Amino acid sequence: MDKKATIYDVALKANVSLATVSRVINNSNKVSDDTKERVLNAIAQLNYKPNSIAIELASKRNTNVAIIVPELKYTYIAHVVAGLMDKAKELGYDCLIYTTKESKKDMSGVIAKVLSYRPNGIIIFNDTLLEEDFGDLLSFDIPLVTLGEDLKTISSVSWHYQAQIVELVKDAMKREKEIYFIKVKGSGNLEERVLRGIKQAFIQNGKEFTDDKLINVNDSYEDTYNHMKKMIPSLGKAFILSTRDSIALAALNAALDLNKKVPEDLEFLAVLGTKYSELSRPKLSSFSIDMRGLGKTGMEVLAELINSNRKELITRKLSFEFVKRGSTL
Repeated sequence: MDKKATIYDVALKANVSLATVSRVINNSNKVSDDTKERVLNAIAQLNYKPNSIAIELASKRNTNVAIIVPELKYTYIAHVVAGLMDKAKELGYDCLIYTTKESKKDMSGVIAKVLSYRPNGIIIFNDTLLEEDFGDLLSFDIPLVTLGEDLKTISSVSWHYQAQIVELVKDAMKREKEIYFIKVKGSGNLEERVLRGIKQAFIQNGKEFTDDKLINVNDSYEDTYNHMKKMIPSLGKAFILSTRDSIALAALNAALDLNKKVPEDLEFLAVLGTKYSELSRPKLSSFSIDMRGLGKTGMEVLAELINSNRKELITRKLSFEFVKRGSTL
């Protein structure tokens, strides 16, 4: 005997979310005519008979959403996930969390797995992806939100700090400091945006930021500390930036162990500041970005997309501030 078709089979065949199938079953006016026709055709072809669970699904607030994040090895990622979970609980959503490694191949595998479960919405926090990497996801009728990435074709929650980096670098150049950027090998778009800000500051000063000012390190506190301890003795007065505070602290501690004057001779700044920025002596200057708030806002945007079944993009840009501490002048 043939297996009885389920609402999941209909969603898969029609390339839509479970919520969309439920809205069609319940004659909701929130579904476009084309989508409705596609769902009805799938129902007919599969000889699907809705049960009470499917009929009630559209009115239920407890819907599954998928969260795709990098491996939870950094504090700021844990804060984003905590914000997502807090808001999901408040809104009555059940979350399926998937972690990815740095490779796009791994990401593609995770996305395929997520789609097989037909979630009602997806949130992605991964700064190694480019706009074209979302092609497969965009072909499905599933609400999608990206965090930290300001994309043209996908709803997003992000923040903009590049202009402030430009001004901080220009100020350091006025203090006659050499500018260096600690770049972690295999890093993503976040570091590229920081680097663009640095280069823009040089352009505005009629100069060029050259590759010899890039300090390439492995993604490790110990490796960064050892690398900087060898390099710092050859530096003059310098302003040294990094994306994460853990990497900046490795460089800062190497300088202090070499009895360098901070911030008189060497200044250190991190873009992503966490609680660790305040544990060093001197304390580390950094941007105060509410990563937990990033997660909460991302879940709010996804809920809005799911509940309204809207096609228009939603873009939110969060505020932040630069917190000057003892590691910069």
